[in-house]
Amino acid sequence: MKDDQEAGKRVSRDGGSPKGSKLRRGFFLAVSLSVATLIVISLATLDRATLSALSNLSPGFLVLAASLSLGRWLWSVVRMRLLIRSVGEKVRLADITKTVYAGYFSGLVTPWRAGGVTGEMAFLYAYGLGPGESVAVVSFGACISTALLMLFFPFVILVARKYIDLSMSIQGFLFSALAVGLLYLALVLWAILRPHSAVGDTLLKHSPAFLRKRAWYQRFLERLIAEIQAFVICLRRLARIGRARLLAVGLLTCLYWFTGFLAVPVAVVGLGYGSYFWRAVVAQLVVHILMPFVPTPGGSGIGEVGFLYVYKSVLPDLGAAGLLTLIWRFMDFYLGLLVGGAAFMLIMRDIGRGSRVTTSRMSTEDTELPTRASRKE
Repeated sequence: MKDDQEAGKRVSRDGGSPKGSKLRRGFFLAVSLSVATLIVISLATLDRATLSALSNLSPGFLVLAASLSLGRWLWSVVRMRLLIRSVGEKVRLADITKTVYAGYFSGLVTPWRAGGVTGEMAFLYAYGLGPGESVAVVSFGACISTALLMLFFPFVILVARKYIDLSMSIQGFLFSALAVGLLYLALVLWAILRPHSAVGDTLLKHSPAFLRKRAWYQRFLERLIAEIQAFVICLRRLARIGRARLLAVGLLTCLYWFTGFLAVPVAVVGLGYGSYFWRAVVAQLVVHILMPFVPTPGGSGIGEVGFLYVYKSVLPDLGAAGLLTLIWRFMDFYLGLLVGGAAFMLIMRDIGRGSRVTTSRMSTEDTELPTRASRKE
């Protein structure tokens, strides 16, 4: 019990979860940049078309769009639960839900949205998975998402060029996204196929003499070897989960992306531009690919301008595109901060209680639902 309490404290103290001070700075920077940019966009695009769009506004479609924007993460919850069970572990569904939405929050307040993936890894560790297992589960899910995006990438470029006026800069970003995605897939494949058991010995051999003699350093390398091996074993196990489960993971990922792609086009319908629905779907494909490569926290500042640039070639009026930018940012960013922030605070509360959940380990052959994991008191 005491060891679990110490482990739980280390999660928040030593960086197992994203540090609160950095997240706070990212939060204030992201919100400040976003608010300032949206004010400028509103002043620059406000015209009669904006007032006309407001008069035709359909609240029901906007509520549906917001529900799609937030609800898409529920598919990630189901996918993560399936992957966790596939490596022989169990985490409560409520804790997985908190993990996914808190990861959404940490991604929104960090540059390149990098905090989303690392945050999910840390939160799964806090809820009982080993470090290697946490990294493997999140990495495999991200790998599937990346693979599907790469699969649709040629289609996006082909259709986008036909319906949207893309500058060379935007096309350059899109091809950069393709290169990064392929590199990520190659690294995960390399991790699955190539053994890493010699990493600790290699580090020990090339470490300074004063470190090699330290007992704590040798223990660190032993822990590193164990976690790398656990990571590779979990990745290999996930790669052999069977066609049915792999198909389910792919389907859930497609549902996540499809639901996310529909949010803004539904908002376009709510503004009275229903005839532009499919062009908005294509535009949203471009936006989804570009957003992870915006260096500011949450894409603030650059993301709003980029969104406006893409949609001004989709909608007939600049004022309507500006209003849609405000609606999109509210759904994708501010609602995400609200819901994801609440989930993040719940996780911090769980960690603050000093109890790290011990997951229930299952046999890989077991097809029955495991018993509920119990918290140590």
